[in-house]
This record gives sequence, structure tokens and C-alpha cells, in this order.
Amino acid sequence: MAEIEGLVRALREGDDAAKTAAANALGTLAYDDDANSVVIAEAGGIPPLVQLLRDGSAEAKLKAARALGNVAYNDAYEVPIAEAGGIPPLVELLRDGSAEAKLKAAWALGNLAWNDDNQVLIAEAGGIPLLVELLRDGSADAKGAAAAALCNLARGNGANKVLIAAAGGIPPLVELLRDGNADAKGAAAAALCNLATHANANRVLIAEAGGVPPLVELLREGIPRSKLSAAGALENLARNNDANAVAIAATVGLEALVQLTRLGRVTVDELSVVRDAGDHAKRKAALVVSALLRACVPGELRSRADVHDVIRGVIGAYL
Repeated sequence: MAEIEGLVRALREGDDAAKTAAANALGTLAYDDDANSVVIAEAGGIPPLVQLLRDGSAEAKLKAARALGNVAYNDAYEVPIAEAGGIPPLVELLRDGSAEAKLKAAWALGNLAWNDDNQVLIAEAGGIPLLVELLRDGSADAKGAAAAALCNLARGNGANKVLIAAAGGIPPLVELLRDGNADAKGAAAAALCNLATHANANRVLIAEAGGVPPLVELLREGIPRSKLSAAGALENLARNNDANAVAIAATVGLEALVQLTRLGRVTVDELSVVRDAGDHAKRKAALVVSALLRACVPGELRSRADVHDVIRGVIGAYL
């Protein structure tokens, strides 16, 4: 407690070097430590960290952003940081900071965006286009942080879903699914899952950007948390969208197409990725199955009645 109080005092009273060192130490103390975050906030550390974020040197701003991001990991302090005016300078750091500072700003904004009111404030401050830009051009870690921030901004916020798509956020999220590290792929899948929730236009855009194949690949090969995000994204893409339902089944494979044809659903390793598809999707899937089965039959045998009977026996009820 005494150590943290001394660091907060240095934030208020020290020169730039002392403030920078204090912010760095507070950021380290708050990292993955809710108890220390509580002490920092109760000692009055949030307002001087925000002040340093506004007025400090480039290095001081970076350390202040890191500290605020770590404190904001405790959801009790998402609102106090916003009330202290922390969101606009974090967005400004996204615009003008160094590569490392942009990473820390994205991390902080992502944690603050768990709060519904903060989602609105970040969008109003112009954070969404800057996060999309970081998603395109940032370092590997920065891309992951930007994807996580966009994921949280899109959670339950229809206006932000539209803004993210309008800023061009969907194609780089799909690209991150293909080429990112394991954590970044998971963040991208979670972001696409949120963007596709109750958003028909985004479902179309994600499919058009080529999102289905890398989501299916992540479902098969990703870490457990990422598999759940991929399954959720695919299920949202297929909801009320027959074309996406068929595309997902076709990407998974022939057995998935047959399952969709018969039952209107697709599961992969017990995870649902399509449920309650309509009759139109069943018919389209049946036609694809028919074409695939015919393609597997040598040309000289395709006219035989028993070959046709085999095909009809699988999908005939839906043709």
C-alpha cells in the first residue's frame, strides 16, 4: 500500500522522468493483479495517469496507457477511467503514438470496451477507424489487440457493428484468421462472431471476404477457446442465411452436406455450426451432394439406374 501511494504521489508531483518511472511501476503492479488495481484506484492513481496520458512525453504516455489498460482489466475501473477523461487521449495515442504505444492504447481501449457506455464513447472519439487501421498495418501483437478491441466494441452494439464494417474492418479480420498467431486468430474469430450477431449485412460481407474456410480451419485446428469462437461465428453466419449455411457445409465436407440436406444442421466435433437451416438451404445442399456423388461415378456408369438409385436414396426426399 505504501509503495503504491508513493508512486501515485510521484505521478502528481514528480518531473516527467519520475512520472514515467512511476507509471511504469504501477503498470507492472497492476498487471494481472486485481488487488493492486484496487489499491492504485483507491490511492487516487487514475486521474494522474490520465493527465500523464494527455501531457507527458511520448514514453510517459506509453507507460500511462499500459498502466490504465492493466487497471481497466478489473471491470470495476472501466467507468472511473472513462469519467477521468481517459478515452480521448487513448484514441489520440492510437492516431499518433509509436508502434508500441498504439499496441498499449488498443489493449486499454479493448478492456474499457467491456462497458456498454464506453463502447459509445470510444466510437464517438473516432477509435473504430484507427483500430481498423492498426488491424491492417500494425505489428502481430497490435493486430491481435486491435481485433480484441473491435470484438468488444461490437458486442451487443448494433451501431458499432455498422461502423466497423463501414471502416473496412471485416477483410483484415478475415486475413488475421488466416495469417495471425494463435491468440490473434481467436480474437479475430470472436470479433467476426460478434459482428455477425443480428447483422444480416455483415453475414454477407464476412462470407464475401472469404471468412468461411479459415473459420472452419480454426474450428478443426485451433486451441479450445478459439474453436468455440469459430463455431459461434459460423453459427451466426448461417442464421437466416441459406447461402452461408450451404457454403459452411460444403467447406466442412460431404458428410456435413448430407447432414444439412437431411436435418437442416451441421455439427463438427459436437459443436453446432449450422442449426435450423430452411428448406431452401436443404435443397441447395441436396443438389451439391448430388453433383458430388455423380462426379465420383465413372462416366460410363452414370447412366445406370442403380447409380441414380443410390443418389436418390441419399437425397431424394429433398429434391
